[in-house]
Amino acid sequence: MSRPPRILFVTYGGGHVGMVLPVIRELETLLPGVDCPLMALTTGHLKARAVRPTLGYQDFLHLVDAGAARRWGERLSEGNTSPDVPADETIAYLGINYLDLIAQHGEAGAAERYREQGRYGFRPLHFMRRVIEALQPDAVVATNSPRSERAALDVAQAAGIPSIGMVDLFGLDSDTYVLHEPRPGWTCVIAEVVRQRLIARGFPPEGVVVTGNPAFDGLQASENHDKAERFLAERGWQGLKPVLFAGHVEPYAHPDTPVPAGQALPREVEAVLRAHVRQHPDLALIVRYHPSDWSSYPRLPDEPRIHFSEPPREPIHPLILASRAVVVQTSTVGLESAVAGKPVIAIENSPAAHIWFSLARQGVATPCATPADLPAVLEAVLAGCGSGQPNAYRSDGQAARRVARVVRNALQSSPHTGF
Repeated sequence: MSRPPRILFVTYGGGHVGMVLPVIRELETLLPGVDCPLMALTTGHLKARAVRPTLGYQDFLHLVDAGAARRWGERLSEGNTSPDVPADETIAYLGINYLDLIAQHGEAGAAERYREQGRYGFRPLHFMRRVIEALQPDAVVATNSPRSERAALDVAQAAGIPSIGMVDLFGLDSDTYVLHEPRPGWTCVIAEVVRQRLIARGFPPEGVVVTGNPAFDGLQASENHDKAERFLAERGWQGLKPVLFAGHVEPYAHPDTPVPAGQALPREVEAVLRAHVRQHPDLALIVRYHPSDWSSYPRLPDEPRIHFSEPPREPIHPLILASRAVVVQTSTVGLESAVAGKPVIAIENSPAAHIWFSLARQGVATPCATPADLPAVLEAVLAGCGSGQPNAYRSDGQAARRVARVVRNALQSSPHTGF
């Protein structure tokens, strides 16, 4: 190879950007001089741009009819904007994707598809082919999202360029990555149970590698352990057993969805935990709502052993590390806590546990049938009497390094890179 390898990364929102940024840093150490252009899309764009040079759709308008893309983008952006995405990036993203729909399905077909599916109908194969032709990457790495990321992997695979996918969670059938074909050459997953699930779905065993999720590597960082200790010291909570409740707005269940009666609501879970902590002077409580909806839950009066966390001011990893147990409905915080080795309790009559997935059934958490059962389950878990399942998701904080090695090995095995 006459130049250092170039590896194109394609990803979107905050959680997925958090997966790829550590891998890029590891590759820059593993392969001196490596060039890692990053396309960070939608809500991931500003997050990535805050730490490194970042590409978006607007940087590739010259590859399409820019005027038509802008016109379509402006038209479609009404009601389709976010304060976390620059307006010009939103316009370019929507416009270029819609032009690709027209190229694939014709104007009538594009209109029907967009009317039925909105942005979920995007699959910009023509555009991603032009991006890859322009950048000439030696490998393409993308997270498990079904639009731009999947198109980039498909184009790379068709062109004989090493393609590496990164699955963030469990690889369930609800994840379009699992059922979509063609399969990338390599897929990085969080645990062996996920690897076996993908193999059962037809992925080649040699191409599915257990790496862990790099977004969770910070749970092993000494900096976050120090922050956890400071958090406890500032509140005088040393010697107490803090419980973290990570809540979020529940989805509305379709009438046909088999959700049990008496669905758990986040504030109900919080109320049960607050009452239990008040009665047990050896406990403390951290109440943490999702960064997207925490402001929907007004802060209740402060109490000495109850802390209301404001996500913009407090990252989640130190709070997990400061806790003895974590209570969730269905949240990636539950998985992160299991990765950190913390016992997790999942409320099973949460609508999300039936509409999306149950953390208990995935082996992440001890099940709790209803919020009313929480005090007894919590006491059992704190006493070391949890589900009894081994923690298949615990990690050592080296996931990014393992993914970087997969990328390096993919380059070395490709007859086209000469690496």
